[in-house]
Amino acid sequence: MTRQSKLYDLMIVGAGPGGAGAAIQALEQGYSVILLEKAKLGSEGRYKACGGAMDWKLIEKLAYPEEKIERIIETLELHHLDGESYTKKGKGAVVWRSVFDKFLVDRVKDQGGAVKENEPLVNLEKQGEEYKISSPNGNYRARYVLAADGVTSPTLKQLKWPRFTKEDLIITVTEERKVANQHMQEVLGDHALHLFFGIKQLSHLGYGWLFPKNHTLTVGWGNQLIRVKNTADQFTKLLKLPLVRETLKKSTVEIYKAHLIPVGVRPQIWKENVYAIGDAGGFVDPISGKGIPYAIQSGQIAINTIKTCENKDRLDKQGRYFEETLEKAFLQILRKKRLARDKIYQDDQTLRQFLTLWEKYRSSEIIRRDLLKRIY
Repeated sequence: MTRQSKLYDLMIVGAGPGGAGAAIQALEQGYSVILLEKAKLGSEGRYKACGGAMDWKLIEKLAYPEEKIERIIETLELHHLDGESYTKKGKGAVVWRSVFDKFLVDRVKDQGGAVKENEPLVNLEKQGEEYKISSPNGNYRARYVLAADGVTSPTLKQLKWPRFTKEDLIITVTEERKVANQHMQEVLGDHALHLFFGIKQLSHLGYGWLFPKNHTLTVGWGNQLIRVKNTADQFTKLLKLPLVRETLKKSTVEIYKAHLIPVGVRPQIWKENVYAIGDAGGFVDPISGKGIPYAIQSGQIAINTIKTCENKDRLDKQGRYFEETLEKAFLQILRKKRLARDKIYQDDQTLRQFLTLWEKYRSSEIIRRDLLKRIY
């Protein structure tokens, strides 16, 4: 037996918040872990197309260093292109995902986890009671596999798991623009994020956003994949909005990237000691597009499922326990949001009425208290 053929308890594919968070949880439970990441992390991490907005409670829970925060947020400005605007108050933060993910991966390393960067998954196959994983740089074995490698998950593709329906995919475009910090503050305010809505004018089933960082502005737009004919042309609609155009004066584009996110749960999220977590499982808020908290939580639930079922000698119940725990934690509300989303976006009048509610309540509270019955 060579060094490379060591049998790990867990192989986690993907070093984003879900994968790294699961690795931390597993190491704390006493499992041996190998974390496989296709990109080169380097000293600053790897770029991820993401606005990077987070609730302050998550920042505190993770003890995320304040010096790594790009901007502290106090309000969310919701603009409907018919002319209405709404202000949603609440503390949050904007971070670079590269820095945030690297922070979590460093914790994995500090706790003794094996991290293999710049190693994309090449092959995955089940051999008896374990899995053999191959990358360009080595072969690895593990008893459990966590797929934390995004909506197009190469891991689950290897295993021929069912894919997301086209109706459950959102196409997003992200630009990172270099903008003078003082100019951003003058136009957008010092502690505000801006979202733009308009079914007819901007996005049939999505929105645009401006997320200011320090000397960089993340400009983004998303829409349901099946409704998009020309992504670049439709993204340009956002750039032409007066507030956006004013903010982008004298700016320079540093990054332009299109990216898919799921807004519906994958048809299968567990099979034979393999777990889908984060975007790979479709654990994303269908209304806001928020996914980081659910990625972290789903990874932790997967580890707790393994531990519980091993302790009770009921490994045959893993799938059922995983799904039931997810349902109680957040899946039930995400499924309801998925149904509500189509009603919210049926026309601009209904959308504006929803924004009026969202100004005062969290979206989960709106669904849980059935406040939408006021508008349809």
